[in-house]
Amino acid sequence: MRGKPSRGLYSEEELKKHKKGKDHIAKELAKQDTLNDYDQLQVKPIPSHLDYYGKQEWKRIIPLLQQLPIAELDRQMIESYCQLHGYKRRLQKDIQEFGEVTNFYDDKGNLTNRRINPSYNAYLSTVKEIRMIANQLGMTINSRLQLAIPEQEKEEDEILKLLKG
Repeated sequence: MRGKPSRGLYSEEELKKHKKGKDHIAKELAKQDTLNDYDQLQVKPIPSHLDYYGKQEWKRIIPLLQQLPIAELDRQMIESYCQLHGYKRRLQKDIQEFGEVTNFYDDKGNLTNRRINPSYNAYLSTVKEIRMIANQLGMTINSRLQLAIPEQEKEEDEILKLLKG
């Protein structure tokens, strides 16, 4: 998240550039101020229930999340994200060790059956959950872009879509 922070927050000068009027500026600033009504995320102590990989992920993402309007209310979601990250890393190791598919052989050494490693399915569902939580926390490029695009640009895009058919 280098460069200009993508917080979706605008100064009064930036809002005046969009020429929507004083009412719009006042509403937008009031909406932004409501984000300050919530307690800031307490980054320490690191949750003790997280495993090694979860704690490492916590240390990695917290400085980045502090650039976004994340509050203490979001703590449970962040902890879940880190916990799922730890699960994912352990499942990756299991898949590397045992493979994606398990082969079963009879006494003569003939292949009798092949089954998907249960860790592989668990890994896929963990990745889906991580992606969903990351999107909700503004940790994906699309979710950050949605925070950064001013309302006027969104409205112009909708008008262009209507004109193009």
